[in-house]
Amino acid sequence: MFEQLGGGSGKVLGFKINDGVTGEDVRKMSRILADAIAEWGKILILIDIEGFRHMEIEALIEKLKFAKDHSRDIERMAVLSDRVWIKSWVKVGGLLAHAETKHFYRSEIEAAWKWLES
Repeated sequence: MFEQLGGGSGKVLGFKINDGVTGEDVRKMSRILADAIAEWGKILILIDIEGFRHMEIEALIEKLKFAKDHSRDIERMAVLSDRVWIKSWVKVGGLLAHAETKHFYRSEIEAAWKWLES
């Protein structure tokens, strides 16, 4: 499941995700992001991960499709999570992605928004 967060504007988008993210959820988020890319060019993304332990295989496939098509369209991505393994994956993903990525703890949401917009 996901919800789009307020707090961003224009090319800055935020999402909160948790357990149960489906392929359809990822397709909906991908459409929102693709529309923003069409309007703004490069975008900035905040992902707030709450209680996330796994992702359905269909959701993973949809995420990889979006990344293949749009990885160069994401300028920066802030990932909020209190899970240590996600913090590690953000570091690894940052080495592979074209976007500048940074991990924040969930209590640091204001700092994450600020970092994206700086």
